[in-house]
Amino acid sequence: MAQRKRRRPVRYYSPKRRKVYAEGDKIDALTLFELHAWICCICHEKINRFVRCPDWNAATIDHIIPISKGGTHTWDNVAPAHYRCNMDKADLTCEELNDLTLTG
Repeated sequence: MAQRKRRRPVRYYSPKRRKVYAEGDKIDALTLFELHAWICCICHEKINRFVRCPDWNAATIDHIIPISKGGTHTWDNVAPAHYRCNMDKADLTCEELNDLTLTG
């Protein structure tokens, strides 16, 4: 019987992001969502706790200052957001997003 090749684990995050996560706080998503009363930090609407990704209304963890712009994975830099809001925000800070929505 021929041996099957073992697949290498898929790495979803870049080495830089993995390092930031390792150096940051261990953040429990459910605790974060409860702490913020299941309110999206971007649109300030209620997040439905029973939907999961890939539903656009699912809860995700948003980095207020994006990791790509020097943000950290710590309690003071994360907040809950809808999946749609988080994808629309992308790598913008909250101020940049507000400027974009006000001018656009």
